[in-house]
Amino acid sequence: MKIIAKKISKSDLIFALRLRNIKSVRENCFNTEIITIKEHKKWFLKEIKSKNNLFLIIKKNRERIGIIRYEKKEFYYNISISILPKYHSQNLGSMALTASENILKKGMLISNIKKNNKKSLVFFIKNGYAELSNNKKYVLYKIINKKQSIKNSKLIHQIQEFRKRNNVNWMDILKIAFESAPD
Repeated sequence: MKIIAKKISKSDLIFALRLRNIKSVRENCFNTEIITIKEHKKWFLKEIKSKNNLFLIIKKNRERIGIIRYEKKEFYYNISISILPKYHSQNLGSMALTASENILKKGMLISNIKKNNKKSLVFFIKNGYAELSNNKKYVLYKIINKKQSIKNSKLIHQIQEFRKRNNVNWMDILKIAFESAPD
């Protein structure tokens, strides 16, 4: 089984609309209304032309199973992921997320999750996201920088070995510092 994430194309327009309008997918969106083809086409064509955003189709072997979208904001990307319900609980979303992060390579990622969407909350935490806030919605974040991350892990391990007897909280603060501001 091969999971790939690749840039979405015009030929994926109807798939993306059908996926978005599935009841269980809509219930987890902040806009729960059914989207019309006219609205979707206008939005979709604008999205695939965007130079700042990354809009990906997820495929299992050759079959389309979902989409991942990274929407560029000031200094971070809002991420959203939708997988066809029949593929839930098979770890395919996690594999697709990893594949998409390898395409993006680096950046701060933010996921906004409705309070009642516990499955998404568990999914993102399982995939390395940390909670930023949880007032009216959950806001989770993750910082990816593949090259820097490997260097940071080695350095953190060396420091941990040296400071084994020190307060564990100090190491947690150090890890957060490396993730948030590696330079």
